[in-house]
Amino acid sequence: MPSFSSRADLSEIMDDLSRPDSEFDEAYRELGIINRRLGGIRAIERFLPHKSNLLVLDVAAGACDVSEALLRRIPAQIVVLDVNPKGLKSARKSWPVTGNALELPFRDNTFDVVMASLFFHHLSEANCVRVLEKMWRVSRELVLVNDLYRHPVAYWSIRALAAAFSKSTMVRHDGPVSVLRSFRPRELLQVADRAGVPARVYRSFPFRLVLVAEK
Repeated sequence: MPSFSSRADLSEIMDDLSRPDSEFDEAYRELGIINRRLGGIRAIERFLPHKSNLLVLDVAAGACDVSEALLRRIPAQIVVLDVNPKGLKSARKSWPVTGNALELPFRDNTFDVVMASLFFHHLSEANCVRVLEKMWRVSRELVLVNDLYRHPVAYWSIRALAAAFSKSTMVRHDGPVSVLRSFRPRELLQVADRAGVPARVYRSFPFRLVLVAEK
């Protein structure tokens, strides 16, 4: 039985950028379905400001599925940034930029909203703090961090769903590992405290956490 008392120190296949493009393509396709059907889009959309022409930065955007879905629903311009250019090929309405989330090559207060989805669980706590500091720096209004809630039901559910439906080696392995590497609310609040960012953390159905920091 895995332990859920603290974040697991386990590796995810997706973090190995030398893996074949075909593996990333299949994983990105399935992650897009997971985000649509298991609350990943809603977790971000519910906290976005209700105004036109938002300028948004999506940090570690992967295959850009969250931003592309949002652009079909809201009037916004979204820059999608990822260190791995493979997923950025999927950008259609969003603007792709290859870059490192640990640096964020933008000026202070550039974007109305800076968001990240299913990224922080890939990071050590120290790098979570560093990325949140950078996101806060380049935001002029709002920072949103959408990630998984570490819970036994979430773990066994994604493990069963991946075994039954996934054709992706990455998703079958990384899905359960992602839950074990993810957070409890107090842990995200500790990250925000260390980064000097005033934040609240909300539950989002079914097993998402959203850190919300307003300037």
